[in-house]
Amino acid sequence: MIKKYITKKGETRYLFQTYLGIDPATGKEKRTTRRGFKTIKEAKTAERDLLLDVEENGFSNNDDFQTPTFAEVAELWLESYKSTVKPTTYQNTKKKLNVMIDSYFTDMKIQQISVAYCQKVAIKLSKRYILYANYYSVISRIFKYAASLDIIKSNPLDKIIKPKNKPLKGKENYYTKQELTEFLKVYKANCKPVDYTFFHLLAFSGLRTGEAIGLMWSDVDFENKRLSISRTAVVIDKKQTVQDPKTKRSKRVITLDDETLNVLKLWKRQQIKEYFQAGVPYKHDSNYIFTNDIGGWLLAATMKVKLSRFFCKHKDLKKISPHGFRHTHASLLFEAGVTAKIISDRLGHNNVQITLDMYTHINDNQRVEVVDQLMDFIRSS
Repeated sequence: MIKKYITKKGETRYLFQTYLGIDPATGKEKRTTRRGFKTIKEAKTAERDLLLDVEENGFSNNDDFQTPTFAEVAELWLESYKSTVKPTTYQNTKKKLNVMIDSYFTDMKIQQISVAYCQKVAIKLSKRYILYANYYSVISRIFKYAASLDIIKSNPLDKIIKPKNKPLKGKENYYTKQELTEFLKVYKANCKPVDYTFFHLLAFSGLRTGEAIGLMWSDVDFENKRLSISRTAVVIDKKQTVQDPKTKRSKRVITLDDETLNVLKLWKRQQIKEYFQAGVPYKHDSNYIFTNDIGGWLLAATMKVKLSRFFCKHKDLKKISPHGFRHTHASLLFEAGVTAKIISDRLGHNNVQITLDMYTHINDNQRVEVVDQLMDFIRSS
């Protein structure tokens, strides 16, 4: 089988995968992969020569052909994996895989990678990354794939002792009710209406950054106070586009409060005015909500930079990331007494446990309320 692939340098190359026969020494099937050919003709010629060589001389002189490198198996796996996931998922997985190959598996024959070596790699990963399991999982898939092709007997990662995850450290990435109120007050007085609208909406809707940037005016039902989330903005090959939200549950309809709806209305009027002044045609409901004064679509990276610059000028305010406003929304809902199931539905999580694990922050007010609720119950009896 001849396949085309693109190298890291962007060059087109060809590889072949072929069945060599049964090795009489082991009684097992032998397959091989060779790559790096500039044309299909070169690949076919090399495959033919290899098969003739094996037929005449057997397997003893062809060990290099029989055992692909970790990178070669990874490349084959990626070709199949690409058609099963979203472009962004493929892009992120490929990045992780390239890092792992460059750091730990450069030019290594996959059959020569021992359990002991994999144990060392796992320990290094656990020290290097807080969420090292994301990288570990990608490596494991390659070994599992190699085992399914009978290139190796089993996945060596199945035999190691998996290190514990590092505890998460760092500042709390969310606001209390008072901190949010102060932030919005200062931000509104010092920043553009579109930017204020963006962060206000994140804080009062719990949207992911990409979900907010992917919104069009047709997604806002001002009369029924509803917002439909059906797409998310992503960056693929350095270009922003839209795709389906993160999970099936991420496609959802949520309600909005009157204040947030009013903020959106005010921004829509301002946006129409800016389009008119710039001589840019306005598409009304099919227009993206978050655009600049010349009609350009705002980028997620741009909003992150803007927020960072704002905090540099206002050092007295607590610094959080754009995603911190989603944390803030969830935390305030919990504090307000909203059930985890309803919060999970509003955030677009697949299940309630994700919501409980990621977004429940027990703050001082909640600790006091626990005791107060207990004493109220005891006194009432």
